[in-house]
Amino acid sequence: MVTAGPPTSTPEPSRTLAPAARVLWRIEGLGSAVVALIAVGFLQGLVGGTWALAGWAAALLVGAVAVVVVPELRWRRWRWEVREHEIDIRHGTLAVTRTLVPMLRVQHVDTTRGILQQWLGLATVVFHTAAGANEIPALTVAEAGHVRDRIAELARTADEL
Repeated sequence: MVTAGPPTSTPEPSRTLAPAARVLWRIEGLGSAVVALIAVGFLQGLVGGTWALAGWAAALLVGAVAVVVVPELRWRRWRWEVREHEIDIRHGTLAVTRTLVPMLRVQHVDTTRGILQQWLGLATVVFHTAAGANEIPALTVAEAGHVRDRIAELARTADEL
């Protein structure tokens, strides 16, 4: 008789961010594109000619990628899961990073909401360990509150063991 042993690896996280995360990241990308266009405007004033034209083309291309491609790719790759013993985060645009944070290491957890997040009804859950802070961005306000409370509860339980 063959019995299955413990799983050899942690399953991939399955929870996604709020769809409005794409809007948030597009607005942030637009801000970066505006800064790039302003820089090119200064370049044109200093250098002019073909270099300035190449700068405009590059700034427009980078801006289009930052506003259209990157937010969609980030949103599609962002996954998270809060489990009894760990918090599992997978994120990235080109390179994908996966982080497992043991509940035993969580010291405190909070939610933050920047101006754009407030406008879009989003919040970020930030949980701290001795090694630093990790976050799950762009959740709905209600979901962020629930996730914050769940992590706090599991961290307390882990401390009692």
